[in-house]
Amino acid sequence: MPSTGTASDAQRMLQLKLEVPRMPSSVVHRARLMTALGSVAASRLVLLTAPAGFGKTTLLSQWRDHLRDAGGRVGWLTLDEGDADVRRFMIGVIRALESADVDVGDLVAQADRGLTEITIDSAVRELNARLAGSGAPVTLILDDYHRASAQPLDGFLGQWIALLPEGTRLLMSTRRRPEIGLHRLLGSGAAVEITSDMLRFTPSESRQVLDVGLAEADRDALAERTEGWPVALQLARLITLQGQGQASGAPALGRLATRGGHLWSFLSDQVLRGLTEEAVDFLLETSILERFSVEITDALRGRDDSWRIMEQLEPLQSLLTPLDADAIWYRYHHLFADYLQAQLRQRRPTAVPALHLRASEAFERRGLLDEAVRHASLAGDFARCAELVEQAGGWRLVLFGGMGQLNQLLGFIPPAERLSHPRLLLAEAYVKLKMGLLREARSTFDLVALDPGAPAGDWPAGDWSLLNDYERDTLNINVLIRTYEDNTVDVPFLSFFETMRQRMPDADGLTRGVLDCAGAVASLCAGQLARAEDFARQAMGAMRSVNSVLGLNYCFLHAGLSCAYRGELRSATAYLQRAKAMAVENFGADSGLKALAETLLALVELWGDGRLTMTAQELDEAFRHVCDYDGWFEIYAAGLDSRFRLAWQAQDSAAMDRVIADGDALTRARGLERLASIVQAQRLLRHGAAGETAQAQPLAEHLAARFPLGIWRDNPVHWRAGVDVAFALGTWLAIRDPAQARERAGDMLACARAIGARPYEVRAHLLLARIAALGRRPDDAMGHLREAVERAAGEGIALPFFEQPELAPLIRRLKRALWDGGGNPVEASFLSSIDERMAETGPADGSPIAVLSTREQEVVAELSRGLTNKEIARALDMTEHTVKFHLKNIFAKLGVDRRAHALSALRDTGWSSRA
Repeated sequence: MPSTGTASDAQRMLQLKLEVPRMPSSVVHRARLMTALGSVAASRLVLLTAPAGFGKTTLLSQWRDHLRDAGGRVGWLTLDEGDADVRRFMIGVIRALESADVDVGDLVAQADRGLTEITIDSAVRELNARLAGSGAPVTLILDDYHRASAQPLDGFLGQWIALLPEGTRLLMSTRRRPEIGLHRLLGSGAAVEITSDMLRFTPSESRQVLDVGLAEADRDALAERTEGWPVALQLARLITLQGQGQASGAPALGRLATRGGHLWSFLSDQVLRGLTEEAVDFLLETSILERFSVEITDALRGRDDSWRIMEQLEPLQSLLTPLDADAIWYRYHHLFADYLQAQLRQRRPTAVPALHLRASEAFERRGLLDEAVRHASLAGDFARCAELVEQAGGWRLVLFGGMGQLNQLLGFIPPAERLSHPRLLLAEAYVKLKMGLLREARSTFDLVALDPGAPAGDWPAGDWSLLNDYERDTLNINVLIRTYEDNTVDVPFLSFFETMRQRMPDADGLTRGVLDCAGAVASLCAGQLARAEDFARQAMGAMRSVNSVLGLNYCFLHAGLSCAYRGELRSATAYLQRAKAMAVENFGADSGLKALAETLLALVELWGDGRLTMTAQELDEAFRHVCDYDGWFEIYAAGLDSRFRLAWQAQDSAAMDRVIADGDALTRARGLERLASIVQAQRLLRHGAAGETAQAQPLAEHLAARFPLGIWRDNPVHWRAGVDVAFALGTWLAIRDPAQARERAGDMLACARAIGARPYEVRAHLLLARIAALGRRPDDAMGHLREAVERAAGEGIALPFFEQPELAPLIRRLKRALWDGGGNPVEASFLSSIDERMAETGPADGSPIAVLSTREQEVVAELSRGLTNKEIARALDMTEHTVKFHLKNIFAKLGVDRRAHALSALRDTGWSSRA
């Protein structure tokens, strides 16, 4: 296999775009334009718009030097066609600002990984915050923007310019106006445009350029004829210098046209004339290169004399520009390159594809994959393009942070050509999958699948250790798509993973890690929760063996969610905190992986305490980041569940509606049927909370028909949506049809027990307790409450208790019984904390009971039972003196002076129903 080179070479190519092209010493200082730039420096955007040859790059270079000499921070980025991708553009911007000594923080690490772990919006927010806090003006120069200009980038840039913080300036050169809302920016004063008319040399500047020994009359005539066109003046100067000591150059200069009509013939007659044949051949052959080094040109030409020839070309100066301080990499002036390429096509038309192929091979040897594929594409050798992408890993590039690069590589190959290369289609399918385009991923995969309709476990037959790369890729992508699609995962599908171990005992680490991760997700789907953790732990070892930190992060997420579903909240927190720490360390504080970890951590926190350490807004932002990044059913369900439960407990209808709208949008975009059912269950709870019977009743009937009792027994993949639907139906039916409510809650309990999903088992017991309490069956209610406490106390699963505030009297009674009867202290303490929280959040502010502390409310509860001070003291483990102290405070807060009056004042608050 050919060498893939080193990462340093690829980094060097990016570094070249961050360096200012070296200007020849003879370049005229444009004092007039420098003054003009200084006068508009406060504008957010200064746009230089002019055709080729008007000195835009030269002027920007001079302005950059001026700002740096004045102590300013200036970043430079030369753009090319690849920067039309917004992510690649932002990578360049981040690197350019870093090179200008702007502290861009974790964005550097994100840029190294192609910004695949962070949304563009997040990158912009972080970058703007860094720029705003930089403490000094920052200027970013974008040269040759026209080469990258495209609708997505133009739209993005137009929005970003409006968000630039105070003190940040953007300078751009372009041959044509970009569609960035320029008229609006110009009208508001946020932008200034400098056009070709202003960039032209004045007569005095023109004479200064031509002051190289010409007669004054010839100089003035030439200055007038060139009309201040910078490139024509520079060429005239070059020809004059070359012709010194020979016959007068005036006849040749007289043929120099003002706008390029004869420019190429001028170049042919005057610039190339006098060069050796080998130098001309060198220019023609290397004109196909965007940028080149001696090593590249030697490989392209099959010779080793490039340095010698380039020394002969030194007089060309501005037509052959060094790109770095070490003069290792070069480029031709764009007009000169256009001319040389036209000459090449005219003189040697059949040589062009061969030159591109040799260039592709040269860049491949240097490890510059993007350039290697680009030149192979220009040669029309798409088979070679496919080979290069496949050798680099194909779809596997994504697992090492290369989704942006893979997208770009695929972009060099027309869609119609990809149809002839199945492994490219597999890579394309995986990219679409990671972008959340599930339907598109499936349709692309089905173009190449050996048998798209066959279960993964039925294909292929025989010894899987003998699979070739294409078959192995097909196997991996098939399993991943099925897992993400979610709707086709079933119990028989899980047998595939055991078959895989038997048939591929020596599978490579990445294949094993990917398939074990898929096995974890599929196991969660089918309700095999402990098996999911086993798969995740096996995947950890495989991912470590190939040093895929990205893959390892996913392993911890899957393991954490498995523990969360089983109610092992401490283990879940440990896994997820590890995943979050890894994400921050390796991918940045605003990465998609961090958002995934935070979304799952929020679910664990909510189950455990009913509260979050992050704000609701932060949870919303993390969830939206997940939706833009790389989510799947379990992540979406966790995020929607946490956000909805918070809103439902607070009876915040607007917040509930926002969550439901987000869920509807996700199900439409992803086509996840189980998620749609969860959103419908949330909608039923929302209508029930608002008393909207007309909307709730038909929805309840639909869900009841969609999820018949025991559906999870026939097909366990319905367990996760089924428990949410059962809870919503049981809650809705509790006061309308208690018998059906008990059936739904009982079915939920049976499902949770069978699956081993302890939090849902606790939730089902408490729903049954509430239904029993409403039906005046206190013994049944207390029995279910005891079961719930036994299952919840060890791991502190508190959320389901806060969902049933009507059970507060029973909770207080059970708490007292546990303490008084020598019960389990962990359970008693757990109930004490639940009771305190319920007392804090139960009554609305402004009601009489709201002014009492938790302990004072407990005293009132015993008071309402007719107990004496001594009996209250014994019940609450306090002295009679302490009881009297609390009663005194209670009477004062309620504005009464005796027990009877206090109870009368509280009667309307509903306290008697809580006692």
